[in-house]
Amino acid sequence: MSRRWIRLLFPLFALGLSLGLVELGLRVGGIAYPALDRPTYGLREWGVPHAEGWATGETRQWVRLNAEGARDRDHAVAKPPDTLRIVVVGDSYTSAFHVPLEATFWSVAERRLADCDARRGREIELIALGKEGYGTVEELLALRRFGFRYAPDWVVLAFLTGNDFRNNSPALKRSDRPYFVLEEGGLRLDESYAERASFRRWAGWEGDLWYGLVNRVRIVQVARHVASQVERRLEAAKDETRAKQAAPGAEPGLDDGIYLEPDDAAWRSAWQTTEAVIERMRDEVREHDARFLLMTLSNAIQVNPDAALRTAYAERTGAVDLFAPDRRLARFAEAAGIPVLTLAPTLRAWAEQNDTCVHGFEAPWICQGHWNVHGHRVAGEALATRLCEELGREAAGR
Repeated sequence: MSRRWIRLLFPLFALGLSLGLVELGLRVGGIAYPALDRPTYGLREWGVPHAEGWATGETRQWVRLNAEGARDRDHAVAKPPDTLRIVVVGDSYTSAFHVPLEATFWSVAERRLADCDARRGREIELIALGKEGYGTVEELLALRRFGFRYAPDWVVLAFLTGNDFRNNSPALKRSDRPYFVLEEGGLRLDESYAERASFRRWAGWEGDLWYGLVNRVRIVQVARHVASQVERRLEAAKDETRAKQAAPGAEPGLDDGIYLEPDDAAWRSAWQTTEAVIERMRDEVREHDARFLLMTLSNAIQVNPDAALRTAYAERTGAVDLFAPDRRLARFAEAAGIPVLTLAPTLRAWAEQNDTCVHGFEAPWICQGHWNVHGHRVAGEALATRLCEELGREAAGR
């Protein structure tokens, strides 16, 4: 009987020992691909608090999330005396998994603002609340959940014209996310995504078990990473096929239609809803005794240093002005009493002057995709300059 049990248990023991050695090797080698976000009630998705590991895609970057689940250092909830707090809400440009933490635009801005005389001796503290794939609706919900707790003096909305209109509109992109619906009485929040069984399962106790397992067992992390890489390669092949049919310089996931006048019901609704959500954010920021700044980011084709490529893209898409969505948002902001910072012209000027792309990394992400360290630096310096100007106006008003 004992020999029979030995024959049965020995393979299991050998398998367990092998897996244990592999797990140990992964930990010694610093190989970690945790789940950095998960389904979350009220936000659709949000970061897993204290998760850390390699984020892969356009680059390979070690990422550590703070206690809130945001890509930032930890901040005390109670605002320290003589401190000026600025909360930045945005999407993947704000979470910035593609560059080191100290290179992110809001880290650059925080350091630059230390030289601003208008801060009147106050310490400057920027707090980032960014999440990949977010639209303005989810950014407002994150601001409500986390941002206002920090008693900010300023709130900066980092807006990407390339896909934020679509992310705010179920008519342009119907997906499992919260939407604001523009009705006669104002905005109504539609959170029907949270009623789906698939969401409830992964946001509930089953999700707790699964994400707990993923973030504790490196073997599971590597298996998930391999599966996601295969999926990414397949999607990249589809993107390459679509790119051959698209305009030169077009990017997967971004809308060519933003450079044209909204000439159908879906696009008009997307613009109207987005403007209404921005106004709602402005109003809620003011209710919390803070000031609001709308900052429009850049799409890669807008700021590509190759003028011939920009011209070819514009001719193919029918775009008269690649800064058209930024200018239109600036006019809206001015009418709504919202200070606005339009980054695209500044980024293009720097890119042309230095003949260097502010978007993109190594192939195939050359001059496409998210900001690289140059883009973040130029954007952070511009943000610091604008905020310093606004602080100077505040001081002069007093």
